[in-house]
Amino acid sequence: MGDVIAGTGGSGIKRLYPPSQKTCGGVPQWVKVMIDIMQYQDCKIHSNAKDNKLDRFCIDCVGSFCNQCSSDHQGHEHIKIRRYVYNDVIKRPDFQKHFDCSGIQGYVTNKNKVLFLKRRKDTQQVKEQPQNTKDHRCNICNQTLIDAYYCSIQCKVFAITELTEGAKVNANGLHNANKEPTLTPSRNNRRKGFPCRAPMF
Repeated sequence: MGDVIAGTGGSGIKRLYPPSQKTCGGVPQWVKVMIDIMQYQDCKIHSNAKDNKLDRFCIDCVGSFCNQCSSDHQGHEHIKIRRYVYNDVIKRPDFQKHFDCSGIQGYVTNKNKVLFLKRRKDTQQVKEQPQNTKDHRCNICNQTLIDAYYCSIQCKVFAITELTEGAKVNANGLHNANKEPTLTPSRNNRRKGFPCRAPMF
């Protein structure tokens, strides 16, 4: 059976993706798509309606949708995107069901533990959280952290992908190293024959 063609979501963009269960480098494919397409903007289909922000991501359809589009996604698994200090965040318990969130910096807002979906820029400030005496930085973007290795879901996904691709490169290199090299003689390295002297009379 071929790839599944997802229907048009709230963004009005047709998508062609494999089933949402497929993984790429150990990361569910839909997670990468969510990072790429999620933007906190108005739904094009319901542009004149209230509560029309594209703040939901359907795991089954692999696309974003707004509250007005909910009837088209009944019974589907989805992730709710929230806003925290002008950034897209996801409740950690909601995302933990689908992805290993260990090592990602968490924050508390309205008594909820949340994770940043995308990496933060240096100019973006977050509210004060309990500080740790040890200096922690994101392994990918070098963002200052409290007690984690990645500032966002995006950075951890990038790290996993890089690790997987690096393993493939190393495996290919090892495979090529086991092959015997082909030696091609060079004309410049040929030994000269013994000189022929003129006969003595």
